[in-house]
Amino acid sequence: RQQLSRTLGLALNQVSVKASTSARLGFVGRGEGIAACAAALIEGIPD
Repeated sequence: RQQLSRTLGLALNQVSVKASTSARLGFVGRGEGIAACAAALIEGIPD
């Protein structure tokens, strides 16, 4: 979070990182590969 906030020029409380497991779902859950997913909410600042 700290590195992301510094890189993006955001306050630390504006950055959230979450993780979870795939609970044996598909090739990732069987340990045959890895996956990553990212989501961002970007809002403009009113004048």
